[in-house]
Amino acid sequence: MSINKICIVLMILFVGVGVSYGAEAWITEDPNATSVRMSDLTATIHIHIKNNNNQVQYFKISQEYFKTTPPMEWQIVWTNPAAVKMVKSTYPELGGDYGWKLKPGETKTICFKLRNTGPTPPLPEWYIIKNDSQENQYWPLIPEPGITATWFFPNELEMLNPKLDLQLWEGTFHFKLKNVDSKTVSGIVRAPIVPMNSKLTYSNPKAFIDDDIMVNANTAAWDVTMAAGAERYFTYKYLWPSSSSHTTSGGKYSSSIPTTSAAKTTSSVPTPQTGTPYGLLVIAAVLTGAGVLYAKYVR
Repeated sequence: MSINKICIVLMILFVGVGVSYGAEAWITEDPNATSVRMSDLTATIHIHIKNNNNQVQYFKISQEYFKTTPPMEWQIVWTNPAAVKMVKSTYPELGGDYGWKLKPGETKTICFKLRNTGPTPPLPEWYIIKNDSQENQYWPLIPEPGITATWFFPNELEMLNPKLDLQLWEGTFHFKLKNVDSKTVSGIVRAPIVPMNSKLTYSNPKAFIDDDIMVNANTAAWDVTMAAGAERYFTYKYLWPSSSSHTTSGGKYSSSIPTTSAAKTTSSVPTPQTGTPYGLLVIAAVLTGAGVLYAKYVR
């Protein structure tokens, strides 16, 4: 047997043992029974983007984020420069899609703000839970992982259209945390949305980086203690690519977008409905998983 085959067999054995006895376990939870709720989520996005094609290209804001259940829907608060309505809309009943035109070879700096509209009552706030949670088979002690995050690729636009070159992406997020319990509660709360391959450049209150929960994601997390009925506000900022030293700032701008309705577009992340890019995301996930297994059980 060649040395390569021996190494592969050993890796399989190590991985099998690790998965059986050392894997992280998530317990099934009921969002309605969770004491802490999130609300008032906003995202201010600043990008530099270039059209590398010899003909005009368009891109638009995605106003649905499928990494949560139900998916988050977003309302456009303002854009700079003003966005234009597209000739084709995914969900015309929600006002249509808005975006920008790039001339051949043109580079543009664009900033816009989105507000999460949230689900309808009786739960006016939303809650993030790990999709592959396991049934509770552990007794009498189990770990408390807290509220987890969701992740996406800032440069997913390049996957959907390779002719567009996203040179810089910066996102500033705000959200409110409220304890709806009648007692003081404590635990870990992670940033609800985290860009991959990016660096955390600012947080208030100061966050710690959870490097274990996802490879190549500096996931912001907070250890919180909140009295009954207490509310706290959080702000955090990420920069992509992580090697960039550029920082941006943006003010409030007027926009041609109506703020009374949300224009719903294609997914913020590649999905089966978008075709090939979903395959790229699956491949990335497989490679990431392989890296985790290698780093955790072999290296």
